[in-house]
Amino acid sequence: MKIGIFSVIVFMVWSGSSLAGDTKFSAQLFAKFQVKGCTTCHDFFEKERSGHAFTSHKGRTSEMCVLCHTQEVTGFKNADEWFARPGLYMSGMNAQQTCEATKASLNAKFKSKTKIARDLELHLFEDPRVLWGVEGATPKSGMLPDGTKEKDLAKGGLKIWKEQVREWIRGGMKCQ
Repeated sequence: MKIGIFSVIVFMVWSGSSLAGDTKFSAQLFAKFQVKGCTTCHDFFEKERSGHAFTSHKGRTSEMCVLCHTQEVTGFKNADEWFARPGLYMSGMNAQQTCEATKASLNAKFKSKTKIARDLELHLFEDPRVLWGVEGATPKSGMLPDGTKEKDLAKGGLKIWKEQVREWIRGGMKCQ
């Protein structure tokens, strides 16, 4: 009997500590923010990151984007809706830097935690640019102009993505 109770207590402590770790940004979300489906777009205008604006798309204007990045490919009516804001997130950041940059882009220091949570959910669950980088979130997820798909997307699908983001939000949006 004592061994059974001890086993249950050990399991509960172990389960609780593993669940608590899942609320940290670094636990599940950081790796997903590092996929090419995110970094390629966010690094686009970053010269020091060899963004596409300085490599494969050098010299192209935003007006030219619609020639390849059509609505059929991206799901966006206008090409200017496709761009991620420069400096919002860049590859090469660690988990804490990525988390802090994400919250800073939403002006988190001027908002209540409730408002930040709503803004994060709106952006991370409904913005088609984000959903493009989440495997299976939309029929256009990962679609590229040449008819291929970006393979390095946030894995697990939209349901898992939302669960992990909500865990992080409920856990206090820790940047660890």
